[in-house]
Amino acid sequence: MRKLISFLFFMLFSAAICAQITLAPTVISSGGGYAEGENISISWTLGELAVTTLTGGNMILTQGFQQPSDIGVGISSNEVNWNISVYPNPVGDELSIRFDIDKPGDFLVEIQDVTGRLISQEQHKQINPGDIILLNTSTYTHGVYFLKVFTPDRQQVQVTSIRKL
Repeated sequence: MRKLISFLFFMLFSAAICAQITLAPTVISSGGGYAEGENISISWTLGELAVTTLTGGNMILTQGFQQPSDIGVGISSNEVNWNISVYPNPVGDELSIRFDIDKPGDFLVEIQDVTGRLISQEQHKQINPGDIILLNTSTYTHGVYFLKVFTPDRQQVQVTSIRKL
């Protein structure tokens, strides 16, 4: 009996060694994309684990941890000074966004999940200084979201993380 078990083990092990397995490059990810120009192409995957910087000629490529869009916070010095206040945070069913701005303007309000997927987008015209916009968050699942407020030309953006209870 022992010889039979050893023989079967040897045969299975030999078959496993001799079997050819072809692995296709795959990635488990929630987002990604590909773009191509005349002399360059780029592809990206949300959630890459590799981080390296490559240089060659007059080009520098930094890989890893790429996002589908810029989530940085910035205000150009030549633009209108503005700020938003978001409350309550963590939020229940309704989020208040107060606009502390110098003069009336138009704004685009987006909510994204942590993977960068767009959850909602609203255009608000003629927001006045001190105006408050209410967003219904009752259908959102529990978790962390990013609230992005843009000027129409997207030259200015403010990003705030919010937590849904």
